[in-house]
Amino acid sequence: MDIEKYNDHISQGVALMAQANYPAAKNEFEKAIAINIQSYEAYIHLGNACANLGLLDEAIAAFKNALVVDPASGEALYSIGNIYLLKDERLKAVEYYNKADESGFNRTELYQILAAVFFEANDSAQALRYITRAIAVSPFNGELRLFKANVYLAEKKYEQAIETLDEMQKILPDAFEAYDLRAQIYCGLKKFDEALKVCQIGCERFPDDANLALSKLKVLVEMNDDEVAEKLLEDMKSRNQYASVIKEAAIQHSIILLRKQDVDTALAVLLEANDVLENDADILYLVLDIYAQTENYEKLIEYSPVMLSVDAGPFYESTAKYFYAHALDKVGRVDEAKVEYKKLTSELRKVTIETPSFYEGYIYRLLSHTRIGEYDKALELADYLENMYPERTDANAFRYFIYKEKGDLDSAEEQKNLALAKNPDIKL
Repeated sequence: MDIEKYNDHISQGVALMAQANYPAAKNEFEKAIAINIQSYEAYIHLGNACANLGLLDEAIAAFKNALVVDPASGEALYSIGNIYLLKDERLKAVEYYNKADESGFNRTELYQILAAVFFEANDSAQALRYITRAIAVSPFNGELRLFKANVYLAEKKYEQAIETLDEMQKILPDAFEAYDLRAQIYCGLKKFDEALKVCQIGCERFPDDANLALSKLKVLVEMNDDEVAEKLLEDMKSRNQYASVIKEAAIQHSIILLRKQDVDTALAVLLEANDVLENDADILYLVLDIYAQTENYEKLIEYSPVMLSVDAGPFYESTAKYFYAHALDKVGRVDEAKVEYKKLTSELRKVTIETPSFYEGYIYRLLSHTRIGEYDKALELADYLENMYPERTDANAFRYFIYKEKGDLDSAEEQKNLALAKNPDIKL
C-alpha cells in the first residue's frame, strides 16, 4: 500500500470538504479506498461527502462498509441513523441510534435527536427520557432544558415545566428564553398576573429583546387588556422591535381589532404582514377565516389560490380548497362549486387514508359531500368522527347540519338535542 498517496487523498478530500466541494472530495476518498479497502477513516469521510451531495443510499453503503471494518463503531451507526432520518425512515433511524447508544456513542446530539423524534411522534415519555440523558451529558446546554420544559408544557405538566426552568436559571441566569417559556406556562395555568410579572422582569433585564416584548404582548392580549397591549405595540414599533416579530405581533394586533369589531383594520394589519413575509400560511389562514366569517366571498375566491401557492401542508391546503368551493357556491357559480367539492372529496379521501389522524380532512370531506347532496357518505363520515371522539359534540353537530340540508328536520332536531345534552353552550 502506498501510504503516502493514501494520506494525500485523505487530506485533500478533507480540505475539499471544508470548501464544500463535495464532488471532488468524494472522488478523493474513493481513490483512498482504492489504495486501502480496509480504511475505516475513508469510508466515514466518503459517507459524509455522499450525504452532503444528497446521495443517501451511497452514504449508507459507505457507513456500512465502515462497520465492516469496525463493527462496534458508534460513529458509523449514528451516521446511518442520520441518513435514515433524512430519508424520513424514522423506525430505521431509531434502530441505528439505539445501536450507536449501545456501542458507547453517548453523545448529546444523539440523545437530543432521539428526544425530538419521539416528541414529534407524541411519545413524551421517551422524549423526556432521552432529553434527560442529553442534559446529563451537557448540563450547561440551555437549549436542552428549554426542550425538556416544552415537552412538559405540551403535556400540560406545568409544575414540572416550571421546575425545569428553575433549574435552568440557576445554571444559566442570563437565558432570556426562559422568561418567554415561563410566561407561556403561567398563561396555561391562567395565572396571568404571574405571567405578566415574568415578562416585565424579562423586558427590564433585556430591554432590546423583541421576543420578550412579544411575550408580554401575548399575555396582555390573553388578559383582554387591549388598551395596554396597543400601547406596547406602538412602543415596539418605535423601538424597531415590531418588524422582527411581525408575524406574531400582527396576529395579536388583529385579535385586539377583531374584539373591537374593526374588521377592516384587522385585515389591513394581517395583509401588510403577509406582504412583508411574502405569503405566510398562518396569516393567510386568518385572512381567509375573516373573509369567510364576514361572508366576503369575492375576496375568498381571490385569496384561496394564494394560500394554495404557499405549499403549507394538508390542513391549510384543504381549508383553502373548501373555502374556494364554498365561495363559488355562495356567489352563484354552482356548477363550478360542485366540481371543486367533488375534487376535494376525492383528494381528501386519499389524504386521510395516508394520514388517518388528519381529523380536519374528514370534516372537509363531510361538508363537501353534504354540499353536493351525497348525504349517505356524509353521514358515514359523521359516524366515523363519533367513533374517533365519542365525547365530543362534533358528530351530532354535523349530523344536524346534514339532516337540515337534506330537509329531514325531525332528525336534525334530534341531533341538535343530543349535541346540547353533551354541551349546553354549543351554538347550532
